Amino acid sequence: MDSVAIIVINRDRPDLTDAVVAQVRDMGAGLDVGLYVVEAGSSPQGRSRHATHSFHDPTYRGRYFAFNQGLAFAHADRPAWDYYWFVCNDIVFAPGQDTLRLLWEAMQTDPAMAAIGPGEPEADDYQGCFPKPGRQWHKASTIHGLAMLLRGDAYREVGYCSPRFHYSQGAGTEFAYNVYRAGWFLAYSDVATLYHAPGGSTYGQVVPLSRHEYQRRARNFAAKELRRLYGPDWDEVFTAVLPPDVEDNTFPWQKQVWETRLRRNYKADFPRFFRAGSRVKQALRRLIGRG
Repeated sequence: MDSVAIIVINRDRPDLTDAVVAQVRDMGAGLDVGLYVVEAGSSPQGRSRHATHSFHDPTYRGRYFAFNQGLAFAHADRPAWDYYWFVCNDIVFAPGQDTLRLLWEAMQTDPAMAAIGPGEPEADDYQGCFPKPGRQWHKASTIHGLAMLLRGDAYREVGYCSPRFHYSQGAGTEFAYNVYRAGWFLAYSDVATLYHAPGGSTYGQVVPLSRHEYQRRARNFAAKELRRLYGPDWDEVFTAVLPPDVEDNTFPWQKQVWETRLRRNYKADFPRFFRAGSRVKQALRRLIGRG
């Protein structure tokens, strides 16, 4: 019986985390499952009632830092798992669907599949993840990290997404390059699906950083870090390791998105300053009107 470590992370969103745990704890029929619900620096009132582990993280070092902490907790119980399932809390699986079992079954069809993620039929911000009718899975250059099932042997050879990418964007892209360069591949399921809650779960919600500013910083960091490590044509370097049967190459699209600079929204980041400025303007108008 294959073993699967399910790692769910929470940062002050027990509403989302409790809901997703209620779904995944009943998944994995016929598998040896261990559930790790990791608190990434949540406040006492923000903890999930299903929490199993926690670590101190006052500044919130990001999704992949938290997932890597979850790996450490899982390895303290068992040094090597057959599979690892990394589950974000702001997602919803199709009702009655044993997503874990469907992903695991897909991985049994090809031993070179390093990782697979559920398809996302309503995605509007990520390419290549739309399910393809009549099929079980399809290869993709990258897969989102919302509910990635990772083969243990692949993890032990190429690792996981680096916590160096504090804002998450870029981590999965570098991971994909390492996967393909080592002779493995990535896939999306065409039968298991998920839906991503709009608005995010942390930035702009419980972390004092607006969603727009998070996107701006994430893009800037991903663009600069990938250029620094792999050169200005990193998308071409990454594309060169893809086999010809990869149907969706997202590397050029990702580079275009990340290198398109977003302007900083100062009004959203410094609301008190602008409110004070507005009051000053109103006072000046009153004085001028009286003069």
